[in-house]
Amino acid sequence: MPVLRVVVLWHQHQPYYKDLVTGEYRLPWVRLHALKDYYGMVKLLEEFPGVHQTFNLVPSLLSQIQDYSGGSAQDPFLRAAARPAGDLNSSERRFALQYLFQANPEHLIGRYPRYAELWNRFQGSGSSPEQAEKYFQRQDFTDLQVLSQLAWFDEFFLTEPEIAQLVRKGRGFSLDDQKFVMDRQRELITKVVPAHADAAKKGSIEISTSPFYHPILPLVCDTNAGSDSTPGLPLPQNRFRHPEDAREQLLRGLDLHEKLFGIRPRGVWPSEGSVSEEAIKIAAELGVIWMASDEGVLSRTTGMSFIRDGHGRLPDVSAEMLYNVHRYEQGAAGMHLIFRDHAISDLIGFVYSGMPPQDAAYHLMRNIKESAQPVLNRGRDATVAIILDGENAWEYYPQSGREFLRRFYDALQKDSSIEAVTVSEAIERQSNPNVLHSLVPGSWINANFNVWIGAPEDNKSWDYLHHARNFYSQASQSVSEEQRKLALEELFIAEGSDWNWWYGPEHHSANDREFD
Repeated sequence: MPVLRVVVLWHQHQPYYKDLVTGEYRLPWVRLHALKDYYGMVKLLEEFPGVHQTFNLVPSLLSQIQDYSGGSAQDPFLRAAARPAGDLNSSERRFALQYLFQANPEHLIGRYPRYAELWNRFQGSGSSPEQAEKYFQRQDFTDLQVLSQLAWFDEFFLTEPEIAQLVRKGRGFSLDDQKFVMDRQRELITKVVPAHADAAKKGSIEISTSPFYHPILPLVCDTNAGSDSTPGLPLPQNRFRHPEDAREQLLRGLDLHEKLFGIRPRGVWPSEGSVSEEAIKIAAELGVIWMASDEGVLSRTTGMSFIRDGHGRLPDVSAEMLYNVHRYEQGAAGMHLIFRDHAISDLIGFVYSGMPPQDAAYHLMRNIKESAQPVLNRGRDATVAIILDGENAWEYYPQSGREFLRRFYDALQKDSSIEAVTVSEAIERQSNPNVLHSLVPGSWINANFNVWIGAPEDNKSWDYLHHARNFYSQASQSVSEEQRKLALEELFIAEGSDWNWWYGPEHHSANDREFD
C-alpha cells in the first residue's frame, strides 16, 4: 500500500539583536520567545512518541540563547522590568510604558485582567508614554513589570506551583514577586537547548540549521540573483558578490550545531527558503544532505502550475510533483530537496488561530489527506511538507496554540495510514525521488527575492554593505586581530536578511527605528 508521509518543519529564528560594540540587546524578542515557544514546542512531542518532526534552529538565535543562559546578556528591556518601580526615573518609566505593552492584546495581554486594565489605561492616553506616565502609580508599574514577563511564560512553565500561584495572585505584586519572576527567567531559558538535544537523541526530532546570521544565500553569493528571479528588477548600483561569505555563514552554522548537539546537521533550511544553484553547490560541498524551499520555486523550475481548485486541491499531475522528495543533480553537486505545501502551511500560520482548536485540527488532517489522495490513488507514496515559523503564529492562538497542536498530533499519531517523519526519514523512505537538473532561484515569498532587494532603500543598504565589505578587504590587514575579527563579525551580521525585511514597502513594525 502506498504511504502518506507528513513532514513538519518548525523554523525557529530571531535576528541578531545584540550590539557587539555596546554589548546590549536592541530588542528583547530572543528572550521572550525563548520563554514562550522554543521549549514547549519540542517538549510537547514527549506526549506523542509516534510523531517525529524537524526543528530548524538558526545559529544566531542559539548564540543569543546561550548568552542569556550564561547570564551575560545585557538586556535593557529586562532591566526595565526588573528595576524596583520606586527607583525608576521618568525616562525609565516611559521606556517601560513604551516596550512592556508590546504583546498580542488579546492572547497575551488579555489573558491577565490586570495587564489588560493597564493596557486600556495606556491606550486611553493615546499610547503615548509621555501622556500615560502621570496615570501610572508605583504599584501600577510593579504590576506591569511582573505581568509583562509572565505573559510570555511557556504553558509548561505556568503549571509550576510558584508561577501558578503568582498568576492566581493577579495583581498587587511585591518586590519579592518581581525578583522571583526575573530570576526565574534565566533558569527557564537554560532548558531550551537541552530539551532539543534530548529529543534529537531519542529520535523524536531532527535538528537542522541555517546560515549563521540568516543571510539570503543567493543574494550574498551574487545580488544579480535578484534579477535572475525577477527579470527587470532594479538592482543596487554596486554588485555584491561574495560566495566565500555565504560559505562561511553556512559552515559556521553547521559547526555550532555540531558543538551544541554533538551531531552535524544533515539538513539546512536556507534563510527564507532562499535557494539558487550556486547556494546549493556550496551546501553540497560542505556535506549538506538536504535543503528545503517553497512550492513556488518548484513551480517556476518545472513550469508546472500549482493552482488549486475551489476545494484547495491540486490537479493529479501537480500533486504528484509537489508531494515528492526531489533530487537536484548538476555536475558534482547533488542535493535532496523538499518543497513546502504553501497553502497548508499558511493555514497554520494565518487561519487556524481563528477557529476552535478541534475544528482546526480536523480541517488540517482532512486537508493533508485529501491533498495527497491523487498521488496515493496512483499507487505512489506521498510526502506532504508543512514548513513555517515555529514561534510567530502562536501569539494569535489561545494559550500558544497548544490545544490545537495536541489535537493535531494526536490525530497524526492515531491514523495508521500516515507516517509523521523527519525530513531525513522521508528521504530515506522515498524510493523514487524526482530528479531536477536545474533550479530557478527564489524564496518562500513569491518565489523571488523582492522583499530583500529592488526597492530603493533595499538597494541602498546593499550599496552600503558593498562599500563596507570593500573597505574591510582593504583595511583588515593593517589592524589588530581583535579589530579584524569584530569588523568581520559585524559584516556577517549586516548580511542577515532581517534588516532588509523591514525596508521597502512590504513590512512595518512598532520597531522600525530600531531595525534601521
